Amino acid sequence: MTVPTALDNSYRVVDLSAGIAGAYCTKILADAGADVILLEPPDGNPLRRRSASGASTDPIYGGVLFQYLSCSKRSVVADLESIEDLALAERLIASADVIVWSEESALCRDPRLSVARLRSVAPQATLLALSGFGLTSPWMGRPSNEFIWQSLSGSAWNHGSSDGTPIMMGGSHGDYSLGTLGAAGILIAKARANGSGRGELVDVAALEVLHLTHNMYPITFFDIAGRPHRPFRTDSIPGIHPTKDGWVGLWVTTGQQWLDFCTMTERFDWLDDKSLGLMDNRAARHDELVSAIDAWTTQRSTDEIVEFASLLRVPVAPIGNGETLPTFDHFVDRQQFVPNPRSGFTQPGVWYQSSGAQARPFEPSPALGEHADVLTRELTETTEPSNATPSAPSDVLPFKSLRIVDMTAFWAGPIISQMFAMLGADVIHVEAANRPDGIRMAATIPMSEHGWWETSPFFNGTNTCKRGLTLDLQTERGRELLRKLIAVSDVVIENYSPRVMAQLGLSYRKLIEIKPDIIMVRAPAFGTSGPWKDRVGYAPTIDQAGGLSWVTGEADCAPQMLGAATDALGGLHGSLALMLALEHRRRTGEGALIESPQIGTALQFTAEQVAEYSTNGMLLGRVANRSWVHTPQGVYRTADRPATFPTVADDDWLALSIESDDQWRSLCSTVDGLSTDAGLDYAGRRVAQDRIDAAITSWSRSQDAETVSAELAALGIPACRVVPPHELADIGALKDGQFYETVDKLIAGRMRIPGFPVHLEHGPSRWHRSAAPCLGEHNRAILQGILGLTATEVDALEAEHIIGYATALNLGW
Repeated sequence: MTVPTALDNSYRVVDLSAGIAGAYCTKILADAGADVILLEPPDGNPLRRRSASGASTDPIYGGVLFQYLSCSKRSVVADLESIEDLALAERLIASADVIVWSEESALCRDPRLSVARLRSVAPQATLLALSGFGLTSPWMGRPSNEFIWQSLSGSAWNHGSSDGTPIMMGGSHGDYSLGTLGAAGILIAKARANGSGRGELVDVAALEVLHLTHNMYPITFFDIAGRPHRPFRTDSIPGIHPTKDGWVGLWVTTGQQWLDFCTMTERFDWLDDKSLGLMDNRAARHDELVSAIDAWTTQRSTDEIVEFASLLRVPVAPIGNGETLPTFDHFVDRQQFVPNPRSGFTQPGVWYQSSGAQARPFEPSPALGEHADVLTRELTETTEPSNATPSAPSDVLPFKSLRIVDMTAFWAGPIISQMFAMLGADVIHVEAANRPDGIRMAATIPMSEHGWWETSPFFNGTNTCKRGLTLDLQTERGRELLRKLIAVSDVVIENYSPRVMAQLGLSYRKLIEIKPDIIMVRAPAFGTSGPWKDRVGYAPTIDQAGGLSWVTGEADCAPQMLGAATDALGGLHGSLALMLALEHRRRTGEGALIESPQIGTALQFTAEQVAEYSTNGMLLGRVANRSWVHTPQGVYRTADRPATFPTVADDDWLALSIESDDQWRSLCSTVDGLSTDAGLDYAGRRVAQDRIDAAITSWSRSQDAETVSAELAALGIPACRVVPPHELADIGALKDGQFYETVDKLIAGRMRIPGFPVHLEHGPSRWHRSAAPCLGEHNRAILQGILGLTATEVDALEAEHIIGYATALNLGW
């Protein structure tokens, strides 16, 4: 039976890229139904040869990561020195709706497949360019990889102890992040170009992607608060702790959660100490608190602690890894893992579920060049591309006719709709004055001051271009008004606990009675079914349960927290699922119920762990700043640098990553202690890693990180200074200083917010056209302008506290 998919199989994507980012981008499109064709060099995409475990890879079918990322794709080999192959490649490119290009690809480095050449061969196609720093950046072409991007985004600086080395996130989180935003750029361009015959260049830079996704608005925080958010590295308390039989992850973000945690651990002295309600105060007593928590957790099993914490609504998770993830009862119940159709190893299914367009069932990844004859025949039978002049550019804001009711909170939920708001949609963020979006509580001024709820950098960063409406949904009148708003809207997004919408009388079944073609996006942490559905989830909880924490940190120490990157990426995956549902509605007129849980996103990123264990019995683990595939790689202390802010430590660090023998020889020519090791191959370097690290550390301690990293980069070596989060806006790689955009907000003042890291040829040139709404700021405009209420009726709603403009948690109504 044919499965209805969001993208038609006639939608052709030609993938010239190499590496995880391009492969993940096109996996998203292939799973949605597109015809993805890999154009590969004679020796194949380098990803075919990747093996994080060191196991040999199949020369024809590739290793497990390639087979996971390449399900349902086709393969053609192109030797550009062959006239016949070059002609086939150009005909294939000319037939494409989308072309994916990446700077790391050997094919893309050939002038015959340059960005300019591809634009001339296929003017009708969307051309996605993936690179480290962006096509117009002054650093374009500077060697980089995941390790460098993390070091330049504040991500590495955030992890590790205050007196230790900064530590990067494990796995390939940045590569998957880049691929996610690449897919978003393609779908945005498609939404704008439908029917126009007009192509578009989409430029996505990894550095900008990580500035958005791997930090929670540190520049915005600095502008509002006048100080760095985190002046030093520290573990969260509670965090990840040893148990009788493994590890457990705990997370406390609200005051109530801390009180419940103290009750659970029977530390009533902590309960009475009001100062410990603040994370920074707990960090100052790190050793004392962690030692006591470890003593409590090691007396209990992981399952005992998870059950106890869940009853108290304290965010908790077991620490998943490549062996245990497929065995967790929640993932078994939801059938989250499936066999790979090529080799049978275990891999995750797609992250979303839809009542409308379905994900295409996985088909085997292609053998190298498997489809050359088939495609030659198809291209022969297909008529030549039209030479008709493309229609005039459509509006730069392709979603301006869309209205979205945004019933989300914190970061992962609101970021789903933010992209649509920045691209013209009327996004109405619904809160209650007596129960506002919880992330407003992360304010930068005391709650005793008027308007404190407007100073959260995290709310202000995530909700630009939206309008704000307050409604008390505990009242029938509030729910009635919300139903009327839904009746004139296109999309409803929520990330409440699964039971809440039904309790409000707003289940999907009820919504389609109000608006038959409504699209509803549900984005709870763990999904709306399964044993974990009612658990509280935040990004660290998802990282822990999804296997990301397992591969972050020192090999002989506890797994590490990752921060909030899974919030941003979970939200952006919700955006992708919504764009696919909108495409399905455009083609069929049908609405849909979409479920896009955060945990599904995390499992995409940790698929390599599961696949390697399933195939080779290899449990990938923590290697600190080393790499599964590059060596040497590390973070090395350099000469101290005067602190840019009084409370910030003066330690400074160099990150470098060697990907090839040529780069290794260049490093040896620079570092005196390595000069005799220039002939070491990859295997030899892996054996000698400890000695190599010692030599680099001895050399780097007298170097200036900024200067030496530029010198190494000029030699073709991926290297950079590890940048503290509050200095991110000053990095020279960012295009003309325009990535961070300035908005003005009542009470909060002037602030810089990272732009959306997708540069579209036809605009917009600015993303943040208005600041995040003040609480209830647009009540009258929405209630009178959209729902037709009179001014007198709105006055009555205010008098009855159904709407409000100041949070009742502080200064009344």
